[in-house]
Amino acid sequence: MPIHIKAEEEEVADTVLLPGNPERAKYIAENFFEDEKKYNDYRKMYGYTGTFQGKRVSVQATGMGVPSIAIVLEELNILGADTFIRVGTCGALQDHLDETDIIIGQTSSSIGTTINRLSGEVTLSPGADFGLIRSLKEEADMMGLPVHVGQIVTSDYFYGKDDNYMEKLERLADLGALAADMESSALYHIAAKYDSKAVTVLTVSDHVFTQKRAHQEKIQEGVNRMTELVLKTVSDYRGRHY
Repeated sequence: MPIHIKAEEEEVADTVLLPGNPERAKYIAENFFEDEKKYNDYRKMYGYTGTFQGKRVSVQATGMGVPSIAIVLEELNILGADTFIRVGTCGALQDHLDETDIIIGQTSSSIGTTINRLSGEVTLSPGADFGLIRSLKEEADMMGLPVHVGQIVTSDYFYGKDDNYMEKLERLADLGALAADMESSALYHIAAKYDSKAVTVLTVSDHVFTQKRAHQEKIQEGVNRMTELVLKTVSDYRGRHY
């Protein structure tokens, strides 16, 4: 049994949704799953397994930041899970993005994270699983949801690292980065390590440069739409390879 996710292998589904917030994991399980059962509450890192439209699926809180999600992903790998979908919020880096728009992270650049390098000479930039991206986009189009697919940025520093931090984000925005979060780079690196399928799906909660943030009720509505999109995709996903 892993140290932090105190579960047996048979208690965790192959496909796991990964919100950062433990209360969001609880909310997803109680409001979207049927027959949900909690398998972990150690350190309030809630984990549940249930079904959605007949598909067995788990939801596991990851906490905030690269180090925290990295521990969770390593332990989920020990427990046999092989498909990981981060469901979280993000700060928009582009003016054309509206609050609660949905972003699918095709790749994740990194700025000031603990997982930038595999060695002193190599920087790995893995991307999301194309089959998951395609299935999510097709489902979003059928649902009529505003979805953007592209590059995102992962940082360990929510409030900035130094006086030049915003300038660095602006440079990445100029190069096409859509939004910033704190976990996706680790998700893609560890998925590559274990040859797992992974993708990040985010709801825009605020704009980084203007510091304008949506009201909590509006963010929750966006999170609900995002969660429904992901679960509908998962319930119909057949693991196609491209």
